[in-house]
Amino acid sequence: MGPVVPRLLAVCLCLLLAVGCGGESGKSPASSSVSSPVSSASSLPEEKSAEESSGSSEPSSRVQSSSSLAEDSSSSSASSPDGGSSSSTQPETGDENSSAAQGEGENTDASSSSLPEESEPQEEEETIDTAWFDDALFVGDSITEGIKLYDIMSNADVLSYTGINLNNIFTKEVIDKGLGDGSKETIIDASARYDPGKIYILMGINSILLSEEDFISAYERLVDTLQQQHPEATIYVQSILPVTAAYEQWSQAVTDNATIDRYNKDLRAMAMKKGVYYLNVAEVFKDDTGALYDEASPTDGIHFGPSWYRKWFEYLDTHKGVAQP
Repeated sequence: MGPVVPRLLAVCLCLLLAVGCGGESGKSPASSSVSSPVSSASSLPEEKSAEESSGSSEPSSRVQSSSSLAEDSSSSSASSPDGGSSSSTQPETGDENSSAAQGEGENTDASSSSLPEESEPQEEEETIDTAWFDDALFVGDSITEGIKLYDIMSNADVLSYTGINLNNIFTKEVIDKGLGDGSKETIIDASARYDPGKIYILMGINSILLSEEDFISAYERLVDTLQQQHPEATIYVQSILPVTAAYEQWSQAVTDNATIDRYNKDLRAMAMKKGVYYLNVAEVFKDDTGALYDEASPTDGIHFGPSWYRKWFEYLDTHKGVAQP
């Protein structure tokens, strides 16, 4: 029994050692088997994240391209004349002030809407021989006064006054003498101080209350006086201009177009008698009915704006030395 015990102890010790070694060897596969799923699991989220990021990169690029388009669109609408700003200004093109402001800010709109209005006067100015009027003297009433008011032909001399007529043109002192003291003289007295090569006369509406006989007699006196003052000057008697149809219907109207036409016939006969030119300027201003165009004088039916003065001067330029029927 004594020797048996040590042997049993040795066997038990060997068994214990064997069990311990087996446990450590089993542990190694377990840890290796566990480490693989962990590493794959950790790499899967990374791969999945990469897939997600690659998958989201396409939409994000689309969003980017959309936003860049939006930026391009907004920038083009802000900078391009054809952008949204032009549509917002369209309702204002009817207004003259706003169309002028629009013309400054928007070239396209300016070329499509305002250029036709601006180009017409420019073309007319280019076709007018302005040098022809360097030695011209214009004599008349408020319509002639508009030449100075609108600065239509600044190289020409103008003697006119609102309300002047064939009677008071000889007596009413309305022209500044230029002495610096405010003293004035009549249009007839003032005309003697000039040396014109040509004289354009336009009298009418303020004098048309005179009978035809008195009207022509007073007009002859005016022509005779100017001829005496300037015997070398060419004299043009211009026809009385028409009034609008609306003016004819006004209860306080002083005349109508039928009366104006009748007086113009007398003027033509008088001009032939005196050996001066008669210009039928009225034909420029008449619509199909023989009245002044409504758009020419929407305010009072008699006076008109600068664009019609340019038409008038273009007519004068194309009728140099021409007697009109």
